[in-house]
Amino acid sequence: MQAMNFFAGLLLLMMPEENAFWTLVGIVDDYFDGYYTEEMIESQVDQLVFEELMRERFPKLASHLDYLGVQVTWLSAPWFLSIFINILPWESVLRIWDVILFEGNRVMLFRTALALIELYGPPLVTTKDAGDAITLLQSLAGSTFDSSQLVLTSCMGFLSVTNAKLYELSEKYRPDVLLIVKERKKIGRQVWKDSKGLASKLYNFKHDHESLMEERKSAKDSADGDASKSEPRSSYLEELLSSLNADSEVDSLPDLQERVGWMKVELFRLLEEKRAAVLRAEELETALVELVKEDNRRELSAKIEELEQEVADLHQGLADKKEQEAAVHKVLMQLEQEQLITEDARKHAEQDAAEERNAVIVLQEKYEKAMASIALMEDRVAIAESILEATMQSEPGLTKVPSPPQTQLDSARRKVEGLLSFGLKWRDKSKGKSEESTEGKSNLSTQGKENPGHG
Repeated sequence: MQAMNFFAGLLLLMMPEENAFWTLVGIVDDYFDGYYTEEMIESQVDQLVFEELMRERFPKLASHLDYLGVQVTWLSAPWFLSIFINILPWESVLRIWDVILFEGNRVMLFRTALALIELYGPPLVTTKDAGDAITLLQSLAGSTFDSSQLVLTSCMGFLSVTNAKLYELSEKYRPDVLLIVKERKKIGRQVWKDSKGLASKLYNFKHDHESLMEERKSAKDSADGDASKSEPRSSYLEELLSSLNADSEVDSLPDLQERVGWMKVELFRLLEEKRAAVLRAEELETALVELVKEDNRRELSAKIEELEQEVADLHQGLADKKEQEAAVHKVLMQLEQEQLITEDARKHAEQDAAEERNAVIVLQEKYEKAMASIALMEDRVAIAESILEATMQSEPGLTKVPSPPQTQLDSARRKVEGLLSFGLKWRDKSKGKSEESTEGKSNLSTQGKENPGHG
């Protein structure tokens, strides 16, 4: 079998020749019995089983393949016969072989094939030609480098595919395969016998041609006496011609010379038709390949133009986004500067307010001291008045004169009241200035926020 060379090549890369040979014998006999025989019965049975599993799991894809005229065996036969050696990357192949040899059956073979159909089924549904579908699946399967994902999908995604189910389906399809193989053998033997008989007849006709011509001449000279002798030859010739061509047109020719000439003409005509058909088929195949290439070039050019347009749109969007980011950054810088100015104004206002509070405290202390002095002076005035009254009562001839301390007290009061009023007016004036500066700065910041783009 041609597929066995893949096994041998892989095994020879890993072990000596003798070990590789016996390993190959064990794998073929124990795991793939009936796969690589002359009739390939088990391989055909597995193809039918896989087709039923695929139609059961992926009905939409199966319908699309039927529409394209693609048989499932065209896809699965190379996978099963080579056990994915020439289909998947080496790492994925070795992982699949590990599972097959560990489990001791062909269940992993079916699960891996179904996993590939599940992974690459969506692109296959979009194909519009049988050749494109087969080529696409082969290229996608060859790029399955994630062996862990493939093994995980195979083992966990298709747990329903068991050895018992495969055995049941195999028993269902094996009688049909055996019947087809039997009919094929029967037809092959019949064709071989017919071709052998036809070849021997042509050979005998070629070598007995001269004797038949002599017999024909002798039959014309002595038609009465020698008719009985030429009868076996003539009957043999008629039997040969009737076996070569069953048409009545050959039998209607007048003599053997014309029959031979007619047969030559027909043979050359058939050969010319065959050669013309072969040339025409080659021309059609070449034209079809060129059409497919041209269509692929056009599709590729259209896709490239679409991608270039998308890239240009992305570049334009990126440029617009950068401009927006620059404008936003500029506005943020302006806001940050205004915030710094507002913060400085707030600090200055706080310093002014602190100084005003200190001044108010100092004035308050001075006021309290002045009031204390006034109270002390009032006490002294009261004492002086009481002393004066006592003196006047003791000396009736004296006249009452206003006491100087009272005058001094009034002047002191006036000074204190004037100082207090000046301090209060200065405090109110300072408060008004601070409020006006704070309000102006807040208005400035508000105008900056409302008009961020004028900067």
